[in-house]
Amino acid sequence: MMPPEWRPPTLTTARLTLRAFEESDAAPLFQHARNPNLTRFTLWDHHRTVGETVAFVRDYARLRYREGMAEPYAITLTPDTKPIGACGCFWASQPNQTMELGYWVGEPFWGRGIAVEASEALIQFTFRNYEPERLQARVIAGNFASVRVLEKLNFRYEGMLRASLLRRSRFEDVMIYSLLRSEWAVAMLQKESDSQGKPSG
Repeated sequence: MMPPEWRPPTLTTARLTLRAFEESDAAPLFQHARNPNLTRFTLWDHHRTVGETVAFVRDYARLRYREGMAEPYAITLTPDTKPIGACGCFWASQPNQTMELGYWVGEPFWGRGIAVEASEALIQFTFRNYEPERLQARVIAGNFASVRVLEKLNFRYEGMLRASLLRRSRFEDVMIYSLLRSEWAVAMLQKESDSQGKPSG
């Protein structure tokens, strides 16, 4: 267990800042988490009161931080500090060195590549600091937007777990995607090579 005050380090990208959640984030995050369209394919249901969001940004987040997890991260658009979504990586099976990626972005910010940009920074941090062999993601069948995100992140489709999730009184098929450490390393080398080959000016 980590000290109670431990928080994951802040990560930055060209457009985003990923940081630890604070209790003051509840009100602005609730404006997104209350939207039923957002939770059409999530394990969690849309928040009906700001108290549910408080429980997430305070109780759930603090529990994960005590475990030393870089999850959940608040996604913010620099320089605005209000959260517009969340992402994180957590141990799915630590003995097997397998972690799981999750993410969501508020509906007004869909289609802008924010989930990809945030997840890319998080994946890089996760492989370098937690050293998993495998990073996986689960997608409820029909969530084509999430599939596109994972494909852009170089995840590979592994298969369908049929009727493996009972969610809101309905059995759902779940697609499994993964990214191995060796595949991530190759992608990083390719990205570095591409950036060095670009003409300046």
